[in-house]
Amino acid sequence: MRKTLFFNIIIFAASVLFAGCNLTSEEYSQISSDLYPVTERDAYDILTGAAYSPFSADGWGNAFSSSNGFFALADIATDFGYCSWAEETWGPLEFAMFDGTERTGDASAYNPRTKWGSINQLSKMELAISRIKGIIMDENLQARYIAELECAQGFMAFMLWDFYGGLVIADLETLKNPQEGIILPRKSSDETVNYIKNKLNSAKNVLPTTIQYGSADYGRFTRGLCHTLLLKLYMQTKDWTNAEIEGRELMKPEYGYALVRDKGDMESAYANIFSDANEGNSETVWAVNLAVDHAMNYWYFTVVDWGGFKISPSFYQTFEAGDQRKGGAVIEDQGSGKYLPLKYEVYKCPGGDCVTDWIIYRYADVITLLAEAIVKKSNSVTGEAIDLLNQVRTRAGLTAYTAADLPDVNTFVEKLLWERAHELWYEGCRRQDLIRNNVYAATMAKKCEDYGKSKAHLDILGEANSHLFPLPSSAINEFRKGGFANQQNPGYGD
Repeated sequence: MRKTLFFNIIIFAASVLFAGCNLTSEEYSQISSDLYPVTERDAYDILTGAAYSPFSADGWGNAFSSSNGFFALADIATDFGYCSWAEETWGPLEFAMFDGTERTGDASAYNPRTKWGSINQLSKMELAISRIKGIIMDENLQARYIAELECAQGFMAFMLWDFYGGLVIADLETLKNPQEGIILPRKSSDETVNYIKNKLNSAKNVLPTTIQYGSADYGRFTRGLCHTLLLKLYMQTKDWTNAEIEGRELMKPEYGYALVRDKGDMESAYANIFSDANEGNSETVWAVNLAVDHAMNYWYFTVVDWGGFKISPSFYQTFEAGDQRKGGAVIEDQGSGKYLPLKYEVYKCPGGDCVTDWIIYRYADVITLLAEAIVKKSNSVTGEAIDLLNQVRTRAGLTAYTAADLPDVNTFVEKLLWERAHELWYEGCRRQDLIRNNVYAATMAKKCEDYGKSKAHLDILGEANSHLFPLPSSAINEFRKGGFANQQNPGYGD
C-alpha cells in the first residue's frame, strides 16, 4: 500500500489456560502482566495507541480534527478566523470572549474542556513508556518506541501549554496507584516548558532525522519534528538564541527540507504544496498520514459541504495583488460575503475519498521563524533574514523586499508577520505570532470593531491575560476538591 497507518489499539483478549484435569479459578476483569504485554508486537500496539492515535485528523475531538482540533480552535481565535456555525458556539473564539463556562450539545465545539482533557493523553503515554520498558525485546527498537512516546508527550504538552500555560503532569508512581484518587495541582509555566524541552531533547537523540515518503514508517515521528517543536517553543518563550540554533539545524542538508517551487498540475507552486499528487513533498516536516476507509481529510467538507470556516473580508483585503496564496486557494462565498479557505485541492474530495495527508508543519514556517529569531537576537535587520523572508515571498509571485523596504526591526517584524499570515493561514500559526509579539488583544479588538462587537472584555483582560484560554469550571472544581485554590488563568476569576 502507498501509506501505512497506525491504528488504535482497542481490545486485548486473554486466553484461558488449562493444566491437565485440574480447574483453576481465573480473574477475568484484569489482563495478566504475564500474558500482556510481553512481545515486540505488544510494544508496537501500545506505541500506536498511545503515541499516534491522539494526533489523528479524523473524527471529532482528535488533536488535528478539521472541525475542533487545536489548529482549528486557534485559527478561529484570530483576525482571519470566522465560522458560519452557530454564533453562540463559535462567538467566544471568534471575538476572544473567553470564559470557563461548560457547554453541552452543539455548543460544545468551543468548550475549554475540549482540549484541556487532552492532558490525560500525557498520562497514558507515560504509562505506555513504563509498559514498553518492561518488555524483553530488541534494545534499539525499544529505545525508538520510547523516543516516539517522548516526542508525543512533548508535542501534546506544547499544544496544551500554548492554550493554557502550566499543566497537570502526573508522575509514574501516582499513575500506577489510581485507586488513591490523588488530585495534583498544575505545574508552573516554566516547569511545563522544561518538561517539554526534556521530552523533545531526549527523543531527538534517538529518532531518525527524516523518513522518506513511501516508506512503511512514513508518518512516524522524526528528529526533524522534534527540532521544529523546539523551535516553536523557543520562539514563544522568546529565547531567540536557542530558536536560531533550532532553525539552523533544520536547514542542514541531512534533513532534506526545501520549499516547493514547481507548480506540477496546479495553478501555482503554493497550491502544489497541498495537492494529492505532491503529497510527502520536500517542504513537509510532518503530516498526519491519511488513507481511504481509515482516516480522511475533512477540510473540504468543513469549509464547503458543512458551511463552516471562512476567511474574513478584512483579512482577505490584506493580500497584495498577484499573491498566489489566494487565487484558487481562497474563493469568495457569494452567500456570506466572506471567503472559503480551500487550501487543499478539492477534486478528489467529493464523495468522502479525500485522503491527501494533512500537513501540520512545513519548511516555510521554519525559515520565516528563523528570520524573526535572527533579527530579534541581533536587534538588527540582516541580509540573511531578508533573504529567508524573500524565499517565501517570491515563491508566492511577489517582488522581493530590499533593505530599503525594511529599514528597522519594527518594520521587518511587521512585514514578516503579514507574510506569515498570508503563507500559513489555517495552519495554526497566526495566534502564536500575535501573542509572541504582544499584539493579540489589540488585533482582536480591531476584529471586534470591524464586526460591531464589544471589545470591553479585551479591555478588562488586557494584552497579557488574553494570551491563554481559561480552564473549564469542571477542572477548577476538581482542583478545589484537592485543596488547590487559584488554579484558573489570570483574568478569569477562580
